[in-house]
Amino acid sequence: MKKNWKWKVAKITGGNYKLDKKIMKLKSSWDEVDNLLNSSLKKGKKKK
Repeated sequence: MKKNWKWKVAKITGGNYKLDKKIMKLKSSWDEVDNLLNSSLKKGKKKK
């Protein structure tokens, strides 16, 4: 992940380390879901 994203999260949460870690885990898991959805859409478009 980009350093900018981590910096923004830390600024919003007030530097709460535990909360920062939870947010970053959520973001990384959401990025995985997003990649899966995008890849399945791309496969569907190629078949047509």
